Amino acid sequence: MTDELIGEYLGRLEAAARGLPPDRRAELVAEIREHIDTVLAQSPDRTEATVRTILDRLGTPEEIVQEAGVGLPETAPVRERAAAVGQASPRPRAGAFEIAAVMLLLIGGVVLPVLGWLVGVVLLWASARWTLRDKLIGSLLFPGGLAIPVFYFFFWSGSATCSGTGDCESSGTSADTVLTLSLVAFVGSLASAAYLLHRARRAGD
Repeated sequence: MTDELIGEYLGRLEAAARGLPPDRRAELVAEIREHIDTVLAQSPDRTEATVRTILDRLGTPEEIVQEAGVGLPETAPVRERAAAVGQASPRPRAGAFEIAAVMLLLIGGVVLPVLGWLVGVVLLWASARWTLRDKLIGSLLFPGGLAIPVFYFFFWSGSATCSGTGDCESSGTSADTVLTLSLVAFVGSLASAAYLLHRARRAGD
């Protein structure tokens, strides 16, 4: 279906460009095809919705032909025309909604145990910035965010008993294990938050 959409669009483009010299018409169609292939290669998936979004941003074939023949000098490279068209309607960058979602996923469980993180999950899934894979990573990879290493730390501290000489021993999990688990959860939560912010910003480019 995606190939059919692209083929139909390029067919309309070639028909709209019939008033251009044959070599310029062929060059224009080739450059627009290359532009579409490049954007698709950088996209996380090749769905019908992704292709339609790319074509919508390019504009109608008639607009592209007008830009190629009138909006830029006749000697301007077609690649430059394609870039100009592709940049005409950029998507807005990640806003406060996405930032709030990431922050709640990261520290919401610390500020408001359980509920704060769950609100972040709701915001994550409500945003159209992230793909299904991104949302699954944000929800399941390190659930709870920084609340997990904080819990590990206080759980171990609460289970430790100290003698009169000042030596402390844990009655349960060893200090090395707690430190390792806390460090993994801490670094993993930060990495997950950084990944989501990166994906949201990339979606806005």
